[in-house]
Amino acid sequence: MLKILRLEYILNRRQIFIIMAIFTVYFAYMAYRIDSPRVFVVTTSIMIGLSMPFVILGREDKFKTAALVCSLPVRRATVVLGKYAATWAAIGLGLGYTLFFTAVFPFTKFGIGEILTARTLLVSLFLISLIFAVILPFTIRFGLTGIIILLVGCQLLGILALILAQVMGGVRNPLRLVFRAIENGLRALLTREVTPGFLLTLLAAIVAVNAASLLISRVLYARREL
Repeated sequence: MLKILRLEYILNRRQIFIIMAIFTVYFAYMAYRIDSPRVFVVTTSIMIGLSMPFVILGREDKFKTAALVCSLPVRRATVVLGKYAATWAAIGLGLGYTLFFTAVFPFTKFGIGEILTARTLLVSLFLISLIFAVILPFTIRFGLTGIIILLVGCQLLGILALILAQVMGGVRNPLRLVFRAIENGLRALLTREVTPGFLLTLLAAIVAVNAASLLISRVLYARREL
């Protein structure tokens, strides 16, 4: 397991540092423009949740390392777990860098204490987990092709959503209900009274999403032809 993590570090460290440099520009702009810590948490979580998994998981095909790694005396389940752990380590690095940069950036419009709370951290991890849970199975099973399939699928869904909005319009538009439900759900997570039960429920949801994603990915990777 440790050798798998070391291999992932060697293969991806340069790309991770490039992404972190891009993050510097992005977070500086967001911290300067956004005065709501809740909006900042949501937008940066989506950014980290999308970028880091693509960096770790999507480069396997580029370097053609899948067949090599699976030829080693390790189970495929261990390989998947290693990629999973490496991706979350990169995500943790991205979150840590975000908090540090937000704290030292002189033009930030909100205090670091407003986002460095149990609620905001758990909400951020929950959003990232949902994104990662979708990305992981696609890339584990199909590699770069899976990423392309996922991106094209999202674009097609966006086009379909625009068509439905034009055709149905007004109050009959079901997309408004979907977007409103998502908005209300995020607002509830970010504004609901913080209680031990709420935090434990959120933590349990994070664990459940990640566990389900990992199990599905292990099954898919076991069936992948290398």
